[in-house]
Amino acid sequence: MKQRNPNEIVHLQVKAGHTALYQGKAFGDRGTIQAPWRDAELLLRAGDVEQVKPDQVPDVGDLPAAA
Repeated sequence: MKQRNPNEIVHLQVKAGHTALYQGKAFGDRGTIQAPWRDAELLLRAGDVEQVKPDQVPDVGDLPAAA
């Protein structure tokens, strides 16, 4: 498998009903984070975010409310 560039910027979205902590800040339900891959890997492993394509980030107004 091809190794990713640790400096590549990726887009993450916090999963509904979750909170992600990054660089001393809390990102809430459906918040978006732009982070280098080296940081994104850790956030993804924690399970509170998912990687999204920057041109396909859903508008939170179009999503159903979190339970």
